[in-house]
Amino acid sequence: MRPIELLWSGVDVGPMRSALEANPQLWDQQTARTQPEDSPHHGLSDIWARFADPSSMREDGSHESVWYPPADLLPVRELVFPLMSAVRGEKLGGVLITRIKPGQICKPHTDPGWHARHYDKFAVQIAAAPGQAFHFDGISLETKPGDVFWFDNSHTHWVTNESDQDRITMIVCIRTERTGR
Repeated sequence: MRPIELLWSGVDVGPMRSALEANPQLWDQQTARTQPEDSPHHGLSDIWARFADPSSMREDGSHESVWYPPADLLPVRELVFPLMSAVRGEKLGGVLITRIKPGQICKPHTDPGWHARHYDKFAVQIAAAPGQAFHFDGISLETKPGDVFWFDNSHTHWVTNESDQDRITMIVCIRTERTGR
């Protein structure tokens, strides 16, 4: 099985793009992934819309996810819940919006930890231009705004943006019936 698959195109991401432009203060409120110099995400930007409820965090990293305040300012749910239905989602985990500026790279890595193993990863491309791509060894996917894809983050992957525009992706973590994950 390929580690990345384009599922469909044409999702209306205009309202999300507008909301992101109207709320630039939401970027980088959480920097746990992007601040450490040894992180593959160092120097990139995030908006955490949903993730761990600190009161539910267990020693092994397992937890229940809750909505974070940015989800009240952005039309996250309007994209997430139709996606959950389309993939027959059984449980919603984290929702992360990432931004890779022109010339930046998310370095090659795998995603360890409970959350990464427990959920399937789906992505909704919010902004993109030719010259940016999501990569695995021997496979690359160049996406357009409104594309939705699935990826297996247990394989080494990286993202490049050689375009002249920001690449903005909403990553949605869903436990699905299809995979039993």
